[in-house]
Amino acid sequence: LAYTAFFTGSSNEKSSLTPKGAQEVTVEEAEISKEILDYEAEQKQELQDILSKMEGVGKVDVKMHFESGEVKVPAYNSTTQTAETREEDSQGGTRSTIQETGGDTVVMYSDGSTNEPFIVQTYKPKITGIIIVAEGASNSKLRYDIQIAVSTLYNLSLDKVNVYPMEN
Repeated sequence: LAYTAFFTGSSNEKSSLTPKGAQEVTVEEAEISKEILDYEAEQKQELQDILSKMEGVGKVDVKMHFESGEVKVPAYNSTTQTAETREEDSQGGTRSTIQETGGDTVVMYSDGSTNEPFIVQTYKPKITGIIIVAEGASNSKLRYDIQIAVSTLYNLSLDKVNVYPMEN
């Protein structure tokens, strides 16, 4: 009897066994992960395309490092309450107490079957470093020009943009 309760089930049921410490990935999380990877690939391709159009650069390969994933900022509903109490004692003394309470709650919206936080702003992953390998990078002036262009484009300091000549 115990065996049938634990090891049988209808063919329509889905079972999921995950190792200890592993996490199940929902469809929504997988879609978000795919969006981030698509964004990173798009940024890399755009940079390769623009750099390869520069005179003397030639073929280009780019590696970008991103600080984190996408950050979504939800809307908050803030409430603050202030209560003031004044007490007088029998000797003529006065005591005043002010108490403030407040809190923030995330604004939610419903799209039928689910409640989701209302997103006010979305920050794309921040680029923290770039390595560029280019055919024309053996020329030090061109290497510097590439470094300046990329650091200006992504608002990075020059030490975060490394340019190297491509192997023949």
